Amino acid sequence: MSPHPRHVPIQDDDAPPPDLAPLNIIRTETVLSRLPLHNLSKKGRVDIHILHKNAHGDIELRWEVSYNEKYGPARQLAYRLDTLLINRCLEAYHRPLPQVIRLGSLAEIAAQFNLRRDTNSVKKALLQNAATFIAAKLRYTATDGTEHTLEAGFTRYSVVFTGERLPDGRTADAVYLILHDPYAQVLNHAPTRPLDYDYLQALSPAAQRCYEIISYKLFAALKYQQPEAKVLYSEYCTFAAQQRYADYPHVKKQMYKVHKPHLTSGYLARVRYEATTDAEGHPDWLMAYVPGPKARAEYAAFNGRQRRRPPHAPAAPLGAVADEALTTPSPTADEALRTQAQALVQHFHQRFHGTADVVPVTSKALAQAHDLIAQYGLDQARHVVDFSITAAHETDYSPQTFGGILQYTARALADYAQTQQRLTAEARARDERHRAQEDAQLRRQYEDYCAARLAELRATTPPDVLAAVEAAAAAHFDRDHPSPFGRDLLRRYAMDDAVAAHFQIPSLEAWHATQGRS
Repeated sequence: MSPHPRHVPIQDDDAPPPDLAPLNIIRTETVLSRLPLHNLSKKGRVDIHILHKNAHGDIELRWEVSYNEKYGPARQLAYRLDTLLINRCLEAYHRPLPQVIRLGSLAEIAAQFNLRRDTNSVKKALLQNAATFIAAKLRYTATDGTEHTLEAGFTRYSVVFTGERLPDGRTADAVYLILHDPYAQVLNHAPTRPLDYDYLQALSPAAQRCYEIISYKLFAALKYQQPEAKVLYSEYCTFAAQQRYADYPHVKKQMYKVHKPHLTSGYLARVRYEATTDAEGHPDWLMAYVPGPKARAEYAAFNGRQRRRPPHAPAAPLGAVADEALTTPSPTADEALRTQAQALVQHFHQRFHGTADVVPVTSKALAQAHDLIAQYGLDQARHVVDFSITAAHETDYSPQTFGGILQYTARALADYAQTQQRLTAEARARDERHRAQEDAQLRRQYEDYCAARLAELRATTPPDVLAAVEAAAAAHFDRDHPSPFGRDLLRRYAMDDAVAAHFQIPSLEAWHATQGRS
């Protein structure tokens, strides 16, 4: 066994500065998401079995996951469907959640994950998730401060595919989830925490799981102004559901691949290891993480102290990121954003109260509108306001300030995305109909041309030449088509084709090219 190094830096602090893009926030529950559900290896098996007892021998945490033999273990695609698609859909609803959650069609889901038309893989992964059985015993603190207990054996949801029957008797027009009670109870009561959705999407499954695990520790370190966040390698393997090695060369190779994208992005500035042993005396390592500029920027943004950088603004140099701002926009860009922000707040007052001329706009409302536009763009920010009109009226809510509609942001963005998809599909359908009409008109014109050209050829070609061409075509036709049905008409077509070929009447494509049309 190789000696255990006390300090092993994986990357120096002079890494190239990352481009700190504006954050696209997703909020996920903090109870079940901490615990492993998926086997993220491409092959092999990792048993997920966690049992923690207190000093008195009482079980404080039991977490066991088993998979359905028919569908197999929930692996990487099932994990990404859960964390990137389903969590985003769940975020779009108010709590308590409805029992039925719409995901979209299999084709839409496959396209979102760059699977082209591989809907079978999507369907299988959804069934793997739905069939994953959990035996759990745990406690958690709800958003209202009360203590909750989850002690059950359950699956999280059922899947209803297009054409199948929904609980209310309707026929499903897409893929839907039917949330099961134990899972829904946790979702409705558990606190949530923010993550950068775009960053999640860009990571491999193993690196994504690392981000989900270490972000808790990094934010705690930043909150209490500690230089590092520390995680035991053995604990990480347990909660990442990955194989645990007992020698440092294997550990280093395994974790290097996991850490590398976070070091490259600037989420981590440095990683080092300290050799230790676990409670049973087995080799272990304490992994110490130094937060990078991206982690600091996320912490500032998620705690409401970040002034978000507008799109395309230059990135801050490494080490120059403070809690107050990611970067200072140029005066021109900042002036344009302020103008848009003021117009957005006035748009809010016009839509909700019929009074557009609200001057002066409060600094708080202006800052909220500024951040909304900087993060999502003006079109989506305006959609948040417009969407909120309907959403607020559903509950007889009449927000008096701009900040009152920010609770609808996630739902509005999901609605905006669906609207854009629908408009794109409608535009594509219109283009296809227009193209089909053009093609039909073109073919009619070509058929008219061919008929006129054949008539001209029959009128000007010497009879013996024409008769020889037609006789050869008729003989060939009679030999290959003995059936009597439609014989005369089909023979006439064959003779026309032979004359056209003999005198080189151009094909549709060649004729089209001579018309000066692309």
